[in-house]
Amino acid sequence: MDGRYRATKDKNKSRYYLLLSVVFVILMAKWGVPAMISAISGPEGRRAVQNEKDIIPPQQPIFSALPEATNSANLSIEGYTEAGAEVELLVNDTRAGIERADESGFFEFDATLAPGDNRVNATAKDDAGNTSQSPVAIVVFDNLPMELTVESPTNGNEYFGKSNQTIEVRGRVSKDEVEVLVNNSFALVEKGGSFRYKLLLAEGENTIKIIATDKAGNRDEAEMTVRFSL
Repeated sequence: MDGRYRATKDKNKSRYYLLLSVVFVILMAKWGVPAMISAISGPEGRRAVQNEKDIIPPQQPIFSALPEATNSANLSIEGYTEAGAEVELLVNDTRAGIERADESGFFEFDATLAPGDNRVNATAKDDAGNTSQSPVAIVVFDNLPMELTVESPTNGNEYFGKSNQTIEVRGRVSKDEVEVLVNNSFALVEKGGSFRYKLLLAEGENTIKIIATDKAGNRDEAEMTVRFSL
């Protein structure tokens, strides 16, 4: 009886020591080894241990509002990502610059565009080497002159009587997707570039100013004077 009790006690003691050994190994693996590496390697070692734990990509770079089109080859590009991340700007899949985001995550580049469509995107990389990419934005560089042709009325025209008080301003523009203003009111621009606008004349001399502007900001304008009498 006494021998059986001693055997059971020894067996329980062995289990207890085994459990302590397992706990010790786990604690050493989790905290002891990194601490030893940190102590031996110094600051560089501590950074290495920290970097091994960081597998989360930085915040995806987000551009501030980019123009759909511009008539300038030089474009200022601003945006935000993770604070301190290294940001690489790509224009048409070619590196256009590398900057480090400031403490608020803000970054800024001056880019040069090629004529036509330009693919613009950015990659952010943190100190651990994790990366994230922005969506691709398309910016059109168009500096071709806008040409406005007024077909009616002609400068100096005179109109008489109530039935001729409303006239039609007509003409053409040389590009698609153009905005035409007649005395600061929008004219109807049809496919192919023709436009028209009905204008109510006032008694006496009337100045008509027409401005055509494309998406990139190129513009042309014309001005004329007509006279109306009841």
